[in-house]
Amino acid sequence: MKSLYFALAIFLFHLFGTTAHAQVRNGGELSGYIKDTFGNAISSATVRIAGTNVVTSADYDGFYKLQHNVAGHEADIVITAIGFLTERKTTVVKDGKHTIDFILRGDRKQIDEVAVTGQTDNERHVREIARSGFNVSVIDLNKFSNEAANLTQVLKRATGVTIREDGGLGSNFVFRINGLDAKIFIDGVPMDNFGTSMTLNNIPVNLVDRVEIYKGVVPAFLGSDALGGAVNIITKRRARPFLDLSYSTGSFNTHQAALVGTFTNPKNKLSVRLNGFYNHSDNDYTMYSEEKYNVILRGERNNKLDTIDQVKRFYDAYTSAMGQLEVGFRDKSWADQFYVGLTYSQNHKQNQLGATINTLNVGQWSESSYWMPTLSYKKSDFVVKRLYVDLFSSYSMDTRNVRDTAAYNYSWSGNWVPIGNEPPRDPSHTKYELSNYLARINLNYDFDEERKQSINLNYNYNSSSQREFDMINGYDRSGLPSSLGRHILGLSWQNQWLDKRLSNVLALKYYRLDAAKDIDEREYNGNNELVEGELIHYEKAWNFYSMSLASRYRITRDGGWKLSYERAYNLPVMTQFFGDGLNTISNFDLKPERSDNINTGFYYNSFLNEENFLNVDVTGFYRLAADYINTRVVDINGDGYSQFYNIPGVKLYGLAAELKYGYKDLIAVTLNGSYDKAIDNKKYTDDSNQEVSLSYGYQIPNRPWVYGSMDLSLIQNDWFQKGSRVQLSYLTQYNHWFYLSESHLGSLSSKDHIPSQTIHSAILSYSWSNNRYNISAEARNLTDERAYDNFRLQKPGRAYYLKFRVSLM
Repeated sequence: MKSLYFALAIFLFHLFGTTAHAQVRNGGELSGYIKDTFGNAISSATVRIAGTNVVTSADYDGFYKLQHNVAGHEADIVITAIGFLTERKTTVVKDGKHTIDFILRGDRKQIDEVAVTGQTDNERHVREIARSGFNVSVIDLNKFSNEAANLTQVLKRATGVTIREDGGLGSNFVFRINGLDAKIFIDGVPMDNFGTSMTLNNIPVNLVDRVEIYKGVVPAFLGSDALGGAVNIITKRRARPFLDLSYSTGSFNTHQAALVGTFTNPKNKLSVRLNGFYNHSDNDYTMYSEEKYNVILRGERNNKLDTIDQVKRFYDAYTSAMGQLEVGFRDKSWADQFYVGLTYSQNHKQNQLGATINTLNVGQWSESSYWMPTLSYKKSDFVVKRLYVDLFSSYSMDTRNVRDTAAYNYSWSGNWVPIGNEPPRDPSHTKYELSNYLARINLNYDFDEERKQSINLNYNYNSSSQREFDMINGYDRSGLPSSLGRHILGLSWQNQWLDKRLSNVLALKYYRLDAAKDIDEREYNGNNELVEGELIHYEKAWNFYSMSLASRYRITRDGGWKLSYERAYNLPVMTQFFGDGLNTISNFDLKPERSDNINTGFYYNSFLNEENFLNVDVTGFYRLAADYINTRVVDINGDGYSQFYNIPGVKLYGLAAELKYGYKDLIAVTLNGSYDKAIDNKKYTDDSNQEVSLSYGYQIPNRPWVYGSMDLSLIQNDWFQKGSRVQLSYLTQYNHWFYLSESHLGSLSSKDHIPSQTIHSAILSYSWSNNRYNISAEARNLTDERAYDNFRLQKPGRAYYLKFRVSLM
């Protein structure tokens, strides 16, 4: 795979060189970046040489390039963009390549709606969604491209988002928005379709342009069954030649590499996209005993089990890799974009810990190999004017092997522990064959050019099947299938009234979920003869209907009010129903989760003047959930496993607030905090309404409920040389303590709880040649705070990372 990446990179470099050479021969070349006073790219800018027909537009990164024949002469270069004052610069254009950058100042007379959506170019790309009333925030990942981070570490800083991990790189995690399950998409496609190697804590930031976080009501075009919201990850896609390479290394023998490349032939519009990444970490960070939190590491001492104060984690290495190639056409008369793609990924994961701190599975590991061919098509003015169509289809095959060669359990001393008088365990090897088919159709029709009235129809069909084979004992009698089938149909109407001050989106959805599994209940005697039992087929099906309304009223040019309501459903996924073969066991009795959600809030976004930007966003929410899906620890033969289960009724309410401030392109501050409480709302233990539940009216345990973060960045441009940038960022994340079990049962002093924790990190980066070359140093968890999460599973302590990045265009 590494040789393939290298060959493709050389191929793209050759294409870039050939194209650039041809351009220079045809005349001079003028290029550069167009940004606002806060350093954000302006993709809408038009670049023109006055008195000529030489004109071009800035692309997604604010980068422009045009050919000219005025070399050696004085030229008047004019830059225009909606919401900004016109900028003119007179210069003598030299022969060959010439670079000129521009900074545009905002025009308060024009900026109006542009300011409402925030200050970044990525936020402008979703201004239509923001105007519609959805509670959506956008994270521009290009700001984090020099960090040695994955998406998990960036999303943890977002308002209302909790991501609970049970270890380091590649560990399992639970993702929620405002306390409820949220779905994750990659370019509108559910992440569940991309296999176990494509997860939030695997994807490097360099592969992504922006992340859209929807809190509460989710747009119909995503075809989602999410309750608390959804995350849509938008990957980097460029029309111009583009190549981004990065490599980082750091603590715990961590290595991460990423590659993103695109090329489009300007003549025939043949387009090639290439994405890839590689991750590895030994995850051998130090673990500590903390008796006050009941975190006790047990190990051998003087031939008996005793408490170990500290020890390095072992047998927990993780490796993953992904390569994605897409070939097709763009900007043709018959298609805006048409691509055929192939994605391959693999991972190898050692599984040291179960669901609890002293469940050591040394000798257990899993490995996966995943293939997914894809077909995508997008076209504006399809058949009729203002009709947009987006089609996507994929079929994936994932082969996963789970093995355990350990005959005994292990302690933290690294020695095996006999299990009483029981004989050693036999080795195990289970193979899982998973297949997944996805078809998605998205149609959007605008009734008028100004998009005041639009209608959207979205249909998603997803079919998943899993077969489990016992490769050692009874291979011929295993391989029975488990399956899930999902249909989600959504119809929405978007409208704008009162000179676009009032925007509404009304949506209706239909959900269908089919679940089935086969169980072998046959018993055989010593002669392999059937004694009793048979193959049993179990199946379940659910049908649901829901509706939602999202409204936004713009009170002033810079501020407004949002309100939304929905009845939504969360359909369980394969792992929740059937387990993962490692730490999560199945629960076929799991039910879909339902919730009635109300969200309301105020926002104020304004360029106070040419030097200061302020954003304030305050949101309150109330959710009444039925069959709320939560996790618990289940003990099986002395080993702890996680299992998803339903809580009959839960009431959630809370408040989230975010403050952003920017001063020129020198200072950027983001401060946010969230409070979300979940109360058991099932009053009676049964339908007779005779016995009141002991947990009724009390807070649901084992979930964060107060948390927040701060991000302070100091920036200096052109410090050492023109086109350079130095940035120092200081990050703080806070999580308040919470109980692991019901606080009202038993003595509070005996209750296990996750302690309050504050994690401090710092990042220093330096870029030069207009962000072409980049180097950064990062220190995470500076104070070496004891960080815990799921069931007291400790996360990494202090760590250091170094990252190198090259971006060519």
